[in-house]
Amino acid sequence: MPSITHQLAAEAAPLMPGSGWTVHTYTVARDECAALEHPDGRRIKISPARRAGYVRAQVAYPDTSYHLTDADSPSTEMRADRGGRALEEAVRTELLPVYDEIYPKVLAANEEARKHAAIRAALADRLVSMVPGAEVTRSPSPVVEYHRRGTIERVTAQVLGDGLNIVTFRYVGDEATTAVMKAYGDVLRRTAPASGDRSGNAREDAR
Repeated sequence: MPSITHQLAAEAAPLMPGSGWTVHTYTVARDECAALEHPDGRRIKISPARRAGYVRAQVAYPDTSYHLTDADSPSTEMRADRGGRALEEAVRTELLPVYDEIYPKVLAANEEARKHAAIRAALADRLVSMVPGAEVTRSPSPVVEYHRRGTIERVTAQVLGDGLNIVTFRYVGDEATTAVMKAYGDVLRRTAPASGDRSGNAREDAR
């Protein structure tokens, strides 16, 4: 038999503003929960509330670097026996006004973060292609490492955000030093602040 959260979500889904809302179930600490999900990624979680006979509805965001406050994540509770129409009304009037305003900002912040990550990854690939025997480690920031088998030679180039990059040398031979310094010098020239710029930030078009 479907859980009460699933029943309520299933009743509310066709009443939700905008078409395409579907119901998915999941479990949290043995509690059977449901989620109203839209094709654009919006997600309303429906779970049992602490008060017996009540359910809780709350908005959900994807992992993000956007600074979310408590006010950006509204929730509401209602008696489960009020039915799916009451759930839809509560979501529409109490949750969606805030959610529909903040969700696009979260997506925009995530897209900006994705672009910066792609730039750093491309720079790491550029560096690694110039250093014989180098490899790239992708997390948390792209790291280019040069290891010559059978020796203790090593060079590390870490590509950070905002046009900042770190190159570390440990027992590095002439070949690796020359290759990495040449590549790193090119990076510095491309990410140097514009003339007269006192902010210390790299030019946006140079990143």
